[in-house]
This record gives sequence, C-alpha cells and structure tokens, in this order.
Amino acid sequence: MTTNDVITIGGTAIAAPVVSPDRIAEFPVREDRSQREFLVRMPADDLGLFITGGARVTVSGEAGWVVPGRSWRGEASRTILLAASVQAPELALAA
Repeated sequence: MTTNDVITIGGTAIAAPVVSPDRIAEFPVREDRSQREFLVRMPADDLGLFITGGARVTVSGEAGWVVPGRSWRGEASRTILLAASVQAPELALAA
C-alpha cells in the first residue's frame, strides 16, 4: 500500500477552476518557493471560494502522481494535489 505525502503549498492560481461533470474542481497553482506547478483537485462543493487566475492561494492536501507536461504546448509537468482545504487570504480581506 502506498501513502501519499500531505503537504501545504502557497502560490498563485494560474487559471480559474474548471468543474468536471462529476463535480470535481481542478485548477493549476504555481508554488512560490519552488516554482513547481501543481494541479489542485477537490470536490467543487467543498471549494467554497471564487478563484480566478492570478489569485494567491494556500492549499493543503495529499500529493499524488505527476501529470507529464505537453512540451509542444509549453506546459510544465504538474503534481496532482488532492486538496483537503483551499484558502485565499486576499479574498478574505476583500470581504
């Protein structure tokens, strides 16, 4: 049995979440420290935030497998991050 690493990242949402037909929200985040890209996934009903590209977010969850980037489209490889929580401090201050 494999266990995934629980991590917390802080970074910038590259794009707004896209919701799949099975109600999973998914959006890319570039971590500030390492500049690695993560593909954040969580149930859309649990997201509870309106996130746009460029929003600052903090995400905690389990890091999973890596989705290879498509070099012909200039995409970086991204680590799947199954999020338990997503916070957007700047959005909280605006409310």
